[in-house]
Amino acid sequence: MALTVFPLLFLTISDRIKRQRAFQFVLHCSFKLCCFGIKRLRIADLQIVGAQRLASLRGVLIVANHPSLLDVVLIMSIAPRVQCIVKAALWRNPFFRLTLSGADYIRNDLAPEQLLDACRQTLAAGNNLIVFPEGTRTIPGQAPKLQRGFANIAAFAEADLQLITFTCDPPQMFKGNPWWDVPRRRSCLTMEIGERLNITDFLRSRSRPLAARKLVAFLNSYYSEKLGYEPIGTGAEAADRLGAEA
Repeated sequence: MALTVFPLLFLTISDRIKRQRAFQFVLHCSFKLCCFGIKRLRIADLQIVGAQRLASLRGVLIVANHPSLLDVVLIMSIAPRVQCIVKAALWRNPFFRLTLSGADYIRNDLAPEQLLDACRQTLAAGNNLIVFPEGTRTIPGQAPKLQRGFANIAAFAEADLQLITFTCDPPQMFKGNPWWDVPRRRSCLTMEIGERLNITDFLRSRSRPLAARKLVAFLNSYYSEKLGYEPIGTGAEAADRLGAEA
């Protein structure tokens, strides 16, 4: 596709917004086809709970844990108009560069102010932005440890958050695990689309930094409980503790 479909889109669509929509649509269809092939060839079992919650999303921050390389594939096969924050090294790859530029993905090496503004602009345009708050794929057996970047984006852009929880049993394509190292038993990757958080509940009567801290505390507890680790305390308790400290 990097040698055929995407160059053709670049040559035939001059308007940047229309080209972005075309790239998003092609990527959405290609990932849907990829997931269909994975299931039909019985490479892995893919289960989606609450898929209808993603179909109508617009301008929402999609937040998920990240146990496998297939996580983003599964999200983009369901959710429309998806944008990503991508590591800058991929722009130096001659195959990926055209795809990333055409889809208007956001480089992760931008200055903090530029990165926040780019995220705000794409969300305001009605795109959904995927963020993995752990910052990288996780290692099985380790409790989630969230970075604050996603919360700063949500607070700055005043964007709602759609929570997604992934589980993969047995683990496959996790951090440090080569894609070709296949477990003896076929993996089952489950994507559970959970609640949607209203950002105003976190911003109300609080500064943005404090709202971001409250959001991180809430999601740390949320994912610890969902993934079967010892909860840090409920989101409300963690938020009250942070408020008392402040």
